[in-house]
Amino acid sequence: MAVPGPLALEAMLAILRALSRHEAPYERAALSLGFDRIGVPGAGELSVPVTLAAEAQPQRYECELAIAATATTKLFPTFAGSISVSPMRDSGSELWLQGAYSVPFGAAGQFVDATFLHHAADASLERFITWLAHEIVARVEREQRADVAGRAIGER
Repeated sequence: MAVPGPLALEAMLAILRALSRHEAPYERAALSLGFDRIGVPGAGELSVPVTLAAEAQPQRYECELAIAATATTKLFPTFAGSISVSPMRDSGSELWLQGAYSVPFGAAGQFVDATFLHHAADASLERFITWLAHEIVARVEREQRADVAGRAIGER
């Protein structure tokens, strides 16, 4: 991301906090997966409303993260891990998601996920992290434009 680490962290924490509280504009938080990802082209996508819990780790560019379906929780995988921002030398940053998801129904669920669903939970998490990176950049850009506009008004 073309956002410095401290700004990316601040934006990420604000977004995750709003997601966990189901605040606007994130009150309909969901993980989604295109059916083409599991071998069914042109069939649209599945979106599963989720509950997200995020806890910032003091003095680290990291947040503990848990994601689970809001309803019918026993039918969908859960994720537990961490999400972090790594500042880069070029004033940008990288977003990292580490952890593991657990599929329901034990070994049978793992078999279905690995064969028929082609690791669908992985794909939905990849979509989530890509969306979050874009959302962080957009939030920082909005805040920077607002700061510039505020200074311009103050200079008049």
